[in-house]
Amino acid sequence: MQDSDPLDLRPAMLARMGIPTWQSRHSAEVTPAPTEEAPAPAGRLWLRAERLPAPAFLGDLCTLLGLSTDEVSLLPPGPLPAGQPEWLLLTEPDAAHPAALVCPLNPDAAAKRALWHQLRSLHA
Repeated sequence: MQDSDPLDLRPAMLARMGIPTWQSRHSAEVTPAPTEEAPAPAGRLWLRAERLPAPAFLGDLCTLLGLSTDEVSLLPPGPLPAGQPEWLLLTEPDAAHPAALVCPLNPDAAAKRALWHQLRSLHA
């Protein structure tokens, strides 16, 4: 004799007990759909900020790095996507990215000098 699946017997047993309809409290085992990682941004300079800096400042920075402004990828604040950019610019220091360039979006003269010093130390 072949054993029946217990789930096939459940409706018959419940009907014999006078329970014509029923609903399981436990959902079926559902495996979550595999999550695909978003592709890494295409730019050579990743900028993690709410918006791009002033065009003149961005142009100067890109010229100094040997890039065009089309090679800048703006990323929202939060964790960075997988991948390794050639250059990473943050608006505030982040211990997780010690090699990143750090400069506010609207830098004053002192912030620009600090950025140029960072760049000079990386090229030295």
